Amino acid sequence: MTNLIRAAVVGTSWWADGAHLPGLRARADVELVAVCGRNPERLAAMASKFNVPRTFTDYEQMLAEMKPEVVVVLTPNHTHAPMTLAALDAGAHVICEKPLALNTVEAQAMLDRAEQLGRRHMTFLTYRGMPGPRFLKQLLDSDYLGRLHHVQACYLHSSWLDPARAASWKTALAEGGSGVLGDLGAHVIDLLQWWFGPMVRVAGSLSTFIGERPGADGAMAKVETDDAAAFVAEFEGGGQATVQFSRVAPERHNYQRFELYGSAGTLVYEYDQPMAHVGKVSGARAGEGDVKEIAIPAELSDGFHGQNTFAKVYGALTDPFFASLRIASPTPSPNFADGLATQKVIEAVARSAARGSWESI
Repeated sequence: MTNLIRAAVVGTSWWADGAHLPGLRARADVELVAVCGRNPERLAAMASKFNVPRTFTDYEQMLAEMKPEVVVVLTPNHTHAPMTLAALDAGAHVICEKPLALNTVEAQAMLDRAEQLGRRHMTFLTYRGMPGPRFLKQLLDSDYLGRLHHVQACYLHSSWLDPARAASWKTALAEGGSGVLGDLGAHVIDLLQWWFGPMVRVAGSLSTFIGERPGADGAMAKVETDDAAAFVAEFEGGGQATVQFSRVAPERHNYQRFELYGSAGTLVYEYDQPMAHVGKVSGARAGEGDVKEIAIPAELSDGFHGQNTFAKVYGALTDPFFASLRIASPTPSPNFADGLATQKVIEAVARSAARGSWESI
């Protein structure tokens, strides 16, 4: 394909290795021109693995020398804003990992700068690219549920259950901004607002169950971010949600469950790692009897079965973004506005937990 879109990646985490670099490499319209990271050995290994011609340890140097059309920001949360703003100013469109920033002030600045400069922008909210949530969006848009009454949702993981797991930027408030609330919770908050519109107020609780972890110097370091979070929310259009997240849930590896109840029906979405990237959707109209599985249409699920299909998820999520670079069209969703909307809920839940009160968004 001619006129390939020149893309560069900042960050060399497991998520860069397992998701973004293979996802970009699988795109026929993208040329991976550079990768930037702090660890030279890991940087060299990734560049070799994904056949990336240039490596940098300084992202400003990478922007100046390579002049990429798209920059993908996959770094710790406290670096999202400065790196994104630098990339936008250098002429690049930006894909930034969630949560979009440390706080709403930074997220708003990122959105404003991108819009002022006419750049395309995307918040990488993974589950919008998966068949189950996309199918639920179709069913909800067809009024399967009727008027929303209430939602029960959870996202549970065991990734931080081991007390011997070392402290990192994710356990430092100044670098992570939040713990599981921003890490896993961002996905659920985004899906709920994608499906049902904005939340208007929340009442939340945050808990840290493992208060210290081994630090880089061998001494124990205080954990400043949340291991578990729960909140109740009310939607602008009516209806309520009860939501829970945990990164210390034994034998849960990426478990999500959404129960959606409305005036005309019930829908349930369930996903865990053994289900690959398809998940399971069930439902029943009022008066139909028991909730039963609803087959996800082939046009949404083909190619997503199996454990090595993330390139399909990546394509489904990023296709509209890359298509928008070639035509005069508005920035598609999920974009920085969606990331900002999610950030506002994260902050409101944290305020509520601190104050013990309902908080408006």
